[in-house]
Amino acid sequence: MGEQREAVRLFNNPGAQECADVIMSAASKRRAVIVLGVCEVSYRGRTSSELARGERLVIVKEDGSLLVHRTWGYKPVNYMPPGAMVYAKSDSGSVVISAKRGSESMRVVFHKVYLVATLNFRDDSSFEQKGTEAQMRDAVVFYPELVEKGLRVLTHEFQVKSGFVDLMALDSRGRLVVIEFKANPAKTADVNQLIAYVSRLRALSKERGIRGVLAAPSINKAARKLLVDSGLEFKRLDKDECLRVLEEFKPTMSLLSFIEKGDEHSA
Repeated sequence: MGEQREAVRLFNNPGAQECADVIMSAASKRRAVIVLGVCEVSYRGRTSSELARGERLVIVKEDGSLLVHRTWGYKPVNYMPPGAMVYAKSDSGSVVISAKRGSESMRVVFHKVYLVATLNFRDDSSFEQKGTEAQMRDAVVFYPELVEKGLRVLTHEFQVKSGFVDLMALDSRGRLVVIEFKANPAKTADVNQLIAYVSRLRALSKERGIRGVLAAPSINKAARKLLVDSGLEFKRLDKDECLRVLEEFKPTMSLLSFIEKGDEHSA
C-alpha cells in the first residue's frame, strides 16, 4: 500500500511561533492554510485600506492568493490575487502574515489565534457551470416552445451597435422577436439592455412591430414595471427545465449549424 496522505492537520490555540512555523511550512509545500482568530489588516496596492481588530477567517491558498473573510457575506473584505509571496513570523506574541505581489502588499497581524489548519487536498476535477445564459439560449434553440408556441429561431449573438442580441426569432404571425436571456433574476439594467436592442433594430428596419422578450427565472418589481411601460414582455424560464431539454436533445451538430439547418427546412 502507498503512503497514507494526511489531508488536514489542525492546531488548536497555537502559540505565535508555532503558528508562524505551520504557515511557513505549508507555504513551502504549496498547501492551503486556514487561520481563525483576532486580527487587523493593512493593504497597499490597488488602493490603500486599514481594517481594525476583529475576529476573522484568513485563507492562504496554494496558488499564493490570500483572502480575509468576516463572518458575513460571500466576498472577502480584502484579498491578494494568485501569485503572491506569503511569509509568516512571530513578533512580540503576535503572528504577522505578509503577502507581496508586484506593487501590492498586505499585512495581517493576528493578536490571538484560535485555530490553524493546513490542507493537503487533491482536486483535479474540471468545473462545469450549470444553468448559464448560454445554456438557456441553446435550450430555446432546440425547443422554441420554451418561450412560446410557433416561434422559429433565426440566429443568435446578432450584433447591433449596442451589443449582441442573444436570440432572434419569428413568431407565429411573422413578427421579429428579440430575446434576451438572464440566468439570475432580471433587474432594470437588463430591461434597459433589451430596450436598447429593440430600439436599434426598429430604427434599422423601420418596423415598429418588433417584439422584445426578457427570459429569466424571475424579475423584480421595478424591472417588470419598466418592461411593461416600454411595451416589452417577460417570459419566466426555468433553468432546470432548460437543462432537461439540452439533455434530451444531446445535439451532435453545432448550435449555428442547427439554426442554419432549421432555416433551410423552413424556407
